[in-house]
Amino acid sequence: MIPELITGAAASAALSGLTAWAVFGPRSRFFGPLVWRGDAAGPPRVALTFDDGPHPESTPRVLDLLARHGARATFFAIGQNAERWPGVVRRIVEEGHTVGNHSWSHAAWAGFRMTAYWEGEIRRTSRALEEVAGTATAWFRPPFAVKQWHMHRAVRRTGHTMITFTRRGMDGLRTTPEKIVARLAGARAGDILALHDGAVPWNPHDNGPTLEALPRLLEALHERGLAVAPMEELIGRAPYVRARAEARKELSRETA
Repeated sequence: MIPELITGAAASAALSGLTAWAVFGPRSRFFGPLVWRGDAAGPPRVALTFDDGPHPESTPRVLDLLARHGARATFFAIGQNAERWPGVVRRIVEEGHTVGNHSWSHAAWAGFRMTAYWEGEIRRTSRALEEVAGTATAWFRPPFAVKQWHMHRAVRRTGHTMITFTRRGMDGLRTTPEKIVARLAGARAGDILALHDGAVPWNPHDNGPTLEALPRLLEALHERGLAVAPMEELIGRAPYVRARAEARKELSRETA
């Protein structure tokens, strides 16, 4: 009896571990395809990404720091935040950075929701960013990096590519600049690095440690010979679909 119990407990633990990896693992393709790193070939470079923005105070400071170091990044925006601070989104795009889709609300328990919910979250955010930036997103990053089958289905239906990361600074939690740098400074060519420039609407967050860590991180990467390059150069995928204005012009030509 005892051996059977031990075997059953081991199987249950293994299944729990597999489920946790499938849902939370940034590299897990259990539910569908995703991109978690770029090509390591070519010039040594990494991609830098920021989640949960835009934010009227921290995002401009991040943009200032990136400009000083000549670095271009991807900002995965929450739709509610983009609608609230459209000027910040416009600045991101005007300065040569990329905007991605990070859901409309970044709800805490959304991982349990169905396809229709996720499709609505993605489409609503894409429309909001298109209104502000003039082009529709093609990249989606799951909130909390939590993935499930319905989310992947919605990503396919909306024509997006799911993007996670290779390394994260864990700066969405209480931490220090030193720990953030330590988690990311050891990056290798092709890595996608994840930080935060904003906060979810329902849970304000102090981005001070990230802002303090960012220049140190950029300098550390530079010292190791790693350039911060636009993510599209690493993954070989376009960040946007056709702009709405271009689509309307084409439709006008076809119907003329």
